Amino acid sequence: MQTQTLTLHWSTSRGRDTYGYNIRRITDITTGKHYRTCGGGYDMTGSVFGEWLNDVYADRLQAIGHRAAAYYSKAGGYKTHTDANGYRLRGYIYGMTRNDDTGRVTLDGACGMSCMEDIAQEIGLTLKRVTDRKGNTIAFIVTDNGAPVVQEAA
Repeated sequence: MQTQTLTLHWSTSRGRDTYGYNIRRITDITTGKHYRTCGGGYDMTGSVFGEWLNDVYADRLQAIGHRAAAYYSKAGGYKTHTDANGYRLRGYIYGMTRNDDTGRVTLDGACGMSCMEDIAQEIGLTLKRVTDRKGNTIAFIVTDNGAPVVQEAA
């Protein structure tokens, strides 16, 4: 089992067009790579964690891409797996979109960190939060349990 540490940092933008915006950054201690997002009004932690998952585990995400809740193709456009009433069908993973033209899978972490944690679990990762005295998450310890056996969507 491989373990990775991701540290979380908050800061404020001093850029000309984004002055005063929140910045959320995750640093992968193993590789030294940074993933960041700017703004607010959405789950910024989920967003940067989703970027990290997209970058590091793209192959595993592609393996479960058939379970993506949304899919896209140039011919068909953007669609979601829903029933006749518009409700999301069970067995499909919310926050994940599959491009049918290229087979690439992308994550939208802005939908929530809990969705990203579910996706991480689906691809064989275990997350442990590290918090400060006030209960704020300051890091994640990610344990790779190996790639899971891929099952078809329900």
